[in-house]
Amino acid sequence: MGKLLRYTLLFMWGTALWGQSPSAFIKDLHLAVDTTEYRWPQDLKRFNQQNFLMFQYGDALTLAQVSFKNLINTKGFRLMPSSDYAVVDSFSSGDEQQYKIRFSDLNNSDFLALKFKSKQGDGPQFQIPLLAVHPTYFAFYPKDDVLFIGEEKVFEIITNNPDNLVLEQRWQESEGIKYRFSRDGNRVLMHLSALQAGKQILSFSLQTKKPILKKGNLVFNLPAAEQEFAVKTSRLAFLDVKQEDFTLEVGQNRAYEIQLEDHPFLAMGKTYRIENQEEKGGRLIAELYTKSKLNNNKVLCLLRLYAYHRKSEGYLYIKDGDKARFITNFNSNPKTEITRISLQREGKDWQEGAVVYPGENLTIKLEGKSLHLGDITFYGAAILAGDTLVRNLNEAFFRLQIPMNLETRNIEIFQNGNSLGKSLQLRDYQKARPFDFIDIRLGLQRYQLNELAKPIFYDKSLADVLISFDPKKIDVVDGLHGKQYLKLKIKISNKNGALIELQEIENIVICPASNSPRFKFYNEKDCRYEDLNLNEVINSKTYDLPEWATIDLEFSHQKDKHGGEGFTKKVRIYLERKINYNIDVSFPAGLLILKAGENDFSNFGGISFAMMAQMSFYHPRKVAKLQPFKLGAGFIALDAFNFSENSDNRDVGLVFLGSLYPTSSENRLSFPIYAGYGYLLKQKKGFFLIGPGIRVRL
Repeated sequence: MGKLLRYTLLFMWGTALWGQSPSAFIKDLHLAVDTTEYRWPQDLKRFNQQNFLMFQYGDALTLAQVSFKNLINTKGFRLMPSSDYAVVDSFSSGDEQQYKIRFSDLNNSDFLALKFKSKQGDGPQFQIPLLAVHPTYFAFYPKDDVLFIGEEKVFEIITNNPDNLVLEQRWQESEGIKYRFSRDGNRVLMHLSALQAGKQILSFSLQTKKPILKKGNLVFNLPAAEQEFAVKTSRLAFLDVKQEDFTLEVGQNRAYEIQLEDHPFLAMGKTYRIENQEEKGGRLIAELYTKSKLNNNKVLCLLRLYAYHRKSEGYLYIKDGDKARFITNFNSNPKTEITRISLQREGKDWQEGAVVYPGENLTIKLEGKSLHLGDITFYGAAILAGDTLVRNLNEAFFRLQIPMNLETRNIEIFQNGNSLGKSLQLRDYQKARPFDFIDIRLGLQRYQLNELAKPIFYDKSLADVLISFDPKKIDVVDGLHGKQYLKLKIKISNKNGALIELQEIENIVICPASNSPRFKFYNEKDCRYEDLNLNEVINSKTYDLPEWATIDLEFSHQKDKHGGEGFTKKVRIYLERKINYNIDVSFPAGLLILKAGENDFSNFGGISFAMMAQMSFYHPRKVAKLQPFKLGAGFIALDAFNFSENSDNRDVGLVFLGSLYPTSSENRLSFPIYAGYGYLLKQKKGFFLIGPGIRVRL
């Protein structure tokens, strides 16, 4: 009933969180699993007042195909990835969408749903709840139906999906027989221990994690199994030991004080051998010394261990010399030892290691010896309850929650309060964070680094480039990232691409601010809190750079500090100018001159000489590209190279001149066309001129 309630509550919450009905956005959704196809909403299953798309699976890691059509009046939706499945492949054709997915672990994935998101990124989201069912069964075929009191026997349970069974590892009783379950790889084992002699009927049932579809109904309880056993007493008296488990510590002659069931033939003050067989020459397991009788029909004894033994291996024989007098049974275990620690995080595979991070929930696997004994705890960490986690002789699984504010760096592992000599290492995150915590300031303009997608054109005098950091954005509620280790490459070039300066700044360390739950645990020794002023680093100051100079900034994480991962962002800043001022010397030739008071142009003159203060104009849509015309004012000496004394055209004038360059204006020597108006100083009259010339750019 608890599983059904969890399904209902969480999917009701999921529907409220993700919004509207899927029918408002998509249609004709098909889920193909194995050889069967399921459709939404035609094949939906009403279960506990909630609609599910139910499907049956055989393999927990099965492949499936999801296909659907977007409604015409929507922006289109895509299938989002999830920790419960991975998108292996996708195909899109118009409004039709098709995805191939692989489920992560259907046996242990609760609250499955296909999650959809608008392709625009800012639109609505919705989900289709999934209900996975599996035709799980089990059968019990014991090879032997005879049990002996005090002896533990192990039988195999036949099942088609051991991972879908809920196995109770604690002892339970069915009339005169105790039983419990364990796992050995993919085998499910049943341990039996008889309590009463005679015919005893064992009746038991198992529950599943995923439901079974039975006659149209969903059930979690499998049909009960019954088996009759003949329970016999031993021909030797069985003396029960109150404690079942003892630890043999090699090199230590430890004596356990125990209470053994009394018997009239059990002598006091005597040492007995305990061996693993009734016949002579058995392996010595322990020695038993009887001290005194107690009032509760028990005998106080001392027990010294010499070899390992499991109850499932058979009886132990209490011998006087080589003669067996009684039988008993207990476990002589090796000392609990951890030889290997592995971690599994959500959606990832097992990885050997012991490094954990604040605030995470993960599964821990311990491997070693005698891990089934005692109460294992992790100092400072919380063990989350889980009835499906395995714990046996050589393996123990725990679901841990690491507190966000844990102060210790070593989470030591204890058994019954005693250290096992192993620990988990708490390490603060050093995950590379996208550059949303870095701003670039040019004058009064501010740019967030991760949002820059094109070059910056700055048309004012650039006093400085300030790079500021907002450490409050590094560690936020939805994820910790830790200290950020950055480096910055600076390249400055002129408008022709020639290098002016090259610099590189390493070890820029930005630490999370006080809003981080781990703030007090970060080492602030190398942290930077002030802005980075570019002019303090470069030799060529930004305010002295020539027009259309280029400043290239490349931000990147130091990957060796972030586990080989990191981000890189390049920014280019152009020192844009709209007008260029220059002094030009040119030699107009063959000018047509119209003087004031005259009706027509004078004849072509000789070569003139002009010196102009010239304005050039940059193309508004091109980088450092001048437009093919100029405006200027200055002096012109008409017919300057005619040294004849009777030349009427030779004169000096003030002129306002425009020029058009049919060829590249970057050449030192060019042949422009001139047009302008001026005033002749000698003849004291205005004039208009037009004609070609030779231009030399200084």
